[in-house]
Amino acid sequence: MTIAEELALLGGAPVIEQPLPHEVWPPPADEAELSELAAQRNADISIKGNSGPVGLLEADFLAFLNGGARFAVTFNSGTSALLAAYFALGVREGVDVVGPALTYHAALSPVFALRGDVVLADIDPDTRGLDPEALKAALTEHTKVITVVHQWGHPCDMDAILRIAERHGLRVLEDCSHAHGSHYKGKPVGTFGDAAVFSLQANKAVFAGEGGILVTSDPQVHDRAILLGHYRDRSRDTVLDEGLRAHWVTGFGLKLRMSPFNAIVARHALAAFPARKEARHRCLRHFGEQLGDVTYLEPVHVGAHVDMGAWYGYKPLYRPEALGGVPRSVLIEALRAEGMEVGAPSGPRLSTLPLYARPENPLFPGTPKKGGAAESGSHAEHVERHALSLPTFTDWPGDRTLIDRYAEAFRKIGRHREALVRYAAGPSS
Repeated sequence: MTIAEELALLGGAPVIEQPLPHEVWPPPADEAELSELAAQRNADISIKGNSGPVGLLEADFLAFLNGGARFAVTFNSGTSALLAAYFALGVREGVDVVGPALTYHAALSPVFALRGDVVLADIDPDTRGLDPEALKAALTEHTKVITVVHQWGHPCDMDAILRIAERHGLRVLEDCSHAHGSHYKGKPVGTFGDAAVFSLQANKAVFAGEGGILVTSDPQVHDRAILLGHYRDRSRDTVLDEGLRAHWVTGFGLKLRMSPFNAIVARHALAAFPARKEARHRCLRHFGEQLGDVTYLEPVHVGAHVDMGAWYGYKPLYRPEALGGVPRSVLIEALRAEGMEVGAPSGPRLSTLPLYARPENPLFPGTPKKGGAAESGSHAEHVERHALSLPTFTDWPGDRTLIDRYAEAFRKIGRHREALVRYAAGPSS
């Protein structure tokens, strides 16, 4: 093995010479996808119901969930689908939703558009999703909905969460935006709660460019979700409840439907998903094995009873005490100098964001909400401050050599620990 004399940060040769980016996503379209997009341009550029590629995508997605949900409804984004789900589950003024303290902000932010309120609960350090014990402590007399986010692809402890929901008569919404294809004890995520939402944004494993899909087996949730974001043809043809169908001309006043072009892109991504998932698993299993001797990294935990599906980035935790206390920012600087594509995860704790922390709902000035300062010492804070975000390698075996170079870059940093400690201390050292 060739060992560079110095860290690249200090003038040595970088371990990785391949130009960035190392994660190119989404992959380019093949001729079949491009041909279908071109044909759709001349057939119908605005589908008002769920015919054509929109209806086909919804049917394909239900099959993807192994028949675990009865209905699927497409939207123009995952955030719109979440808004429809919260509305359909009865979120309104005076209703609390309990969700995880560390996740992407849009998992819970639509609650505020409905004048509801959000209560944040700590995460489980292994699953990085909602911790059942913290969930129990966060429940209020106004709680109606529990939001479960399968963070970074790892399913939450659904048995424990569903027991809590049943005991207290609460609805469960699954945000599966990071977890396409993930399974908990052999069952697909998205088939446990009263409703589930999958984002189809461009960074997701199944992508539409922009788009989202809501799935449920509850006819009332289905009908109310449709009427929030669809009107005329879709509402007339698919709303089941006769009283609700009376609103078919207008829906409930919004238009949040998916473009047929996005549906075509998503169908092709969904068809390619099994092969891409298998390649990701091979890549990331190999990556994890290669990092086994890097003592300053805590390996990514994958429960024995779960399938990580698509993953969503590779996010080990940094152990600064094993690297002389070097700050994470300096470690990232050193790794980038070695040619690595690496950073900190982009989503901070929600309690650090004004939308969640301030005691007034900015959408309805003068309307109070809980708000509150971020708590210290939580699992959410620990993960936020120590996680590293690495590429979700998808090309196997093409990415194997690059993965090996990443692992060597991590080892090189460890070998030159003292030099990095001196660098972090500054010129006075």
